[in-house]
Amino acid sequence: MGIIFTYPKQTKSIGGFDIDAFVTEHFSFSNKITEIPVEEGSVISDHVIPVADEVQIQAFIGKAEFTVLEGDVPEDNADIEPEDPQARIIEAYQELLRLKEERQPVDLVTGLGTYTDMVITGFEIDRDVSTGKDLPFSMSFKKVRIVKSETTTINASSSAGGDQTAKTTNGNLVAGKQPKQQPSMTQEEWKAMAKENSISQSEYLEACQIHGWVP
Repeated sequence: MGIIFTYPKQTKSIGGFDIDAFVTEHFSFSNKITEIPVEEGSVISDHVIPVADEVQIQAFIGKAEFTVLEGDVPEDNADIEPEDPQARIIEAYQELLRLKEERQPVDLVTGLGTYTDMVITGFEIDRDVSTGKDLPFSMSFKKVRIVKSETTTINASSSAGGDQTAKTTNGNLVAGKQPKQQPSMTQEEWKAMAKENSISQSEYLEACQIHGWVP
């Protein structure tokens, strides 16, 4: 009597592209504390800057798709070999390279869950004599923080005729976007977030303009 193995098959994927297997998965979740002293009674979380999540995987794509054979296993391996062993490898390589070159956020499905808004930061392939017919590779990802913007209009009366016009604090016309922000955050905290790439440089400069800080 043969032995039957029953197990759930969980599909792992990168940007919707299925991967045969993840050999290793490494996750990095962290926060950074600002160097600014925290006054007693202050909100501690205002002094903690979240660092973008990072994931590194080592994965494998074979020359043939993993399938479950029913009945007797063929004695001749040619019966289960693909017609063109390199066709699947080349297709997978080109698709993974395309995802990297697009520089767009992707969804990463791992054994622990799905991670959204992940950008590919590294893609490496190491092949040798033993793995030359397959595609072993490693890939690293970093989560993108997407900040929503609001459109704000500031009305000010002119001294000449009392006309209403949209102005910024320095007198220039504005019809722009201002980033959502926490009033309790200091310039140093904004600067630290910009340095860590948690926000863009333009968002930091906008915050300086809003608060009247010198960049």
